[in-house]
Amino acid sequence: MRLNLFARTAFCVLTHRRIPAIITPMELRVTGGGRAGVTGMALLLVASCSNNPYRPDETAESAYFSTFATPPTKLDPTSAYYSHEGAIIDQIYEPPFTYHYLKRPYELVPMTATAIPAPVYLDAGGAVLPETDATADRVKRVQYTIKIQPGIRYQDHPCFARTPDGRSVYADAAAADLEQYEYPSSFPEQASRTLKAADYALQIRRLADPRLASPIFSTVARYVEGLTELQQTYTEMIEAARAARREAAGAGYNQEQDEKANPLVIDYMAPELPGCVVVDELTYRITLTTRYPQILYWMSMHFFAPVPQEAIDFYALPSVTAAQFSLNRCPVGTGAYYLETFRPNELIVLEENPNYHGDVYPSEGEPGDREAGLLVDAGKPVPFIRRQVYRMEKEAIPSWNKFLQGYVDASGIASDVFDQAIEMAAGNDPSLSPAMAGKGMRLLTDIRTMLWWTAFNFKDDVVGGLAPERFKLRQAISIALDYNEHLDVFFNGRGLAAQGPIPPGIYGYRAGEAGTNPFTDVWDPIRAKHVRQPIEEARQLMVEAGYPDGLTPDGQPLTLYLDHAAGLDPQFRSRFQWMQRGLDRIGIKLKERGTDLSRFRAKRNSGEWQISSSGWLADYPDPENFLFLFYGPNGKVDHGGPNTCNYASEEFDELFRQLETMNNGPERMALIDRAMHVIQRDAPAVWQFYPVSFSLAHQWYHNFKPHQMSYSTVRFRRIDAATRVRFQAAWNRPRWEIVAGALAVLVVLGLPGMIRVWRSERRSA
Repeated sequence: MRLNLFARTAFCVLTHRRIPAIITPMELRVTGGGRAGVTGMALLLVASCSNNPYRPDETAESAYFSTFATPPTKLDPTSAYYSHEGAIIDQIYEPPFTYHYLKRPYELVPMTATAIPAPVYLDAGGAVLPETDATADRVKRVQYTIKIQPGIRYQDHPCFARTPDGRSVYADAAAADLEQYEYPSSFPEQASRTLKAADYALQIRRLADPRLASPIFSTVARYVEGLTELQQTYTEMIEAARAARREAAGAGYNQEQDEKANPLVIDYMAPELPGCVVVDELTYRITLTTRYPQILYWMSMHFFAPVPQEAIDFYALPSVTAAQFSLNRCPVGTGAYYLETFRPNELIVLEENPNYHGDVYPSEGEPGDREAGLLVDAGKPVPFIRRQVYRMEKEAIPSWNKFLQGYVDASGIASDVFDQAIEMAAGNDPSLSPAMAGKGMRLLTDIRTMLWWTAFNFKDDVVGGLAPERFKLRQAISIALDYNEHLDVFFNGRGLAAQGPIPPGIYGYRAGEAGTNPFTDVWDPIRAKHVRQPIEEARQLMVEAGYPDGLTPDGQPLTLYLDHAAGLDPQFRSRFQWMQRGLDRIGIKLKERGTDLSRFRAKRNSGEWQISSSGWLADYPDPENFLFLFYGPNGKVDHGGPNTCNYASEEFDELFRQLETMNNGPERMALIDRAMHVIQRDAPAVWQFYPVSFSLAHQWYHNFKPHQMSYSTVRFRRIDAATRVRFQAAWNRPRWEIVAGALAVLVVLGLPGMIRVWRSERRSA
């Protein structure tokens, strides 16, 4: 056994193949001894050593192959908020609006709606106001009426399967009967129905269910009329239902166990909600209490996608619950794909929804799209890709190797392999390395609508506050932490040094010299980039802040603390040391206060921290989505909002209140410029950088254009499967000369055993 295992392992290592299962005694008996045994072993080795992770002919199908590193945990559109979860459910659920796939700046287009609705402004008496008279002080209500396209159907799903009397066909099923099915798509009885306006109204109401803890509730409840009151009503309904169950069960009642086995369902549609009214079967109306144009952006997210009542009822059936099916794991939608397999620690498969309504590839884009081949499929029905296969790959390098072998269709570029993939010539744009270009790959870069910053806690007595000496200290720190250098050291230069909270691609961002932060940076026209002011400027600011040479009034070095939960991040230590070296230049000593994530969040909530890092990815392409992170009434400690800095400036807040309800135009742009100047001066954060994404796509992957606002774009992409199969075969040929050598080693090492078997057979004869 040791000989055979060694030979088999050596063969696979030499030929760069995956090591197969250990040879069993049964294999030895089947293959026999002597030369026949060696021949059988050789054939078994050659046949079993393969690096193809897919079943035969799977890559010849119209399928997309990729990997994922983080298991999704929430697929309920009410509560899912992380990007890796949105990448799945945004292809299944369909909000009324989405973004044009090709146009930039990003443009809203209908998805299931017939059109993007225009707002109707009402005064205190309910009279309609023309746009010219619809000032913030006169507008008391804003209405958006959404009409849904007729004939859109949900995916086939067991929740729609009904008996003649209208009951679920699975209402009386036993859990044991359902546990045999891996996923609802395998249930024998399934059906569908058409999309209705009430499905959208139901989901909007679900945002107010306190048990679901929707991350956007606090924001949209400020604007949707009656949503805050609806949550209070739901709370009372839930408590009344729980009280009734406790009384019926008597002593020993366990609420958690009871609701786990028998979910508590409330009638979402029973209470009134003036902010969302169903007009007819295909029409519903949203009413806001003030102007808020950004509501259309929110309504392009999965939070506002439809959920059928049948799905809620189905997943509340005790037998379905006992079989561990839920909306959080098994979504029900009208999108181009449905979830066929969901093993979140192993495999996720999306299949084309055969009920998908008519949709076509766009016929126009931005300049350069036609030349890039992005309009070849204009007007053709989508989706082109019939199946998406995602396999768990926790480490970046194995995923990268699968991409190089052609078993993954597109890939990002980890820092460890950046130099292998990209050439960065001085003064030139990045280009593919000869090795990647030789494989016919394409490089796509895109500035992400994202910001990283180092936050100062305004509740802290040293780094917080609006006094001039405080913001000069923060400005000095900002100059000392040179994020151009940081990008070069840690990110291969993949990013732009940030000048404030608004990133490129978002209205209000100013590029070039006009966008320079005058308190920390200067514009370098030769290199066409922003660079930090000289360190001497930072040292002078330290003097004006009361810390000459970094010394406190009692002559001690100023010591600051970085609070974090990044102890398990292998790169944290080197990045922290980089920060220490930067602050050493102005006399500041930086120490760390690490903790686990739970404790770190508790410190954030209570304001018991000094400096920490934060990041934000745009929910929608509007400056309000970034500026609201620094709006005083959104302070984390005082109001539980997203303003983790606890920055509170009346000057900034007043500007924000004016610009948040305005449409884009010169007047709004002027307010944004003023707000940016205030926040640059006050420096509630060190503005780090806006990341630049680098993506590689194989030559058989077509219509691939990075999109920062939507994950429902795979339906527009196309795979040339025949080309993929051809290159996979070319790039993964067995090295037969090494195979022959390995077989020779096998024969030599196996010769003593062969002789013993031969002698044993002779004696037996």
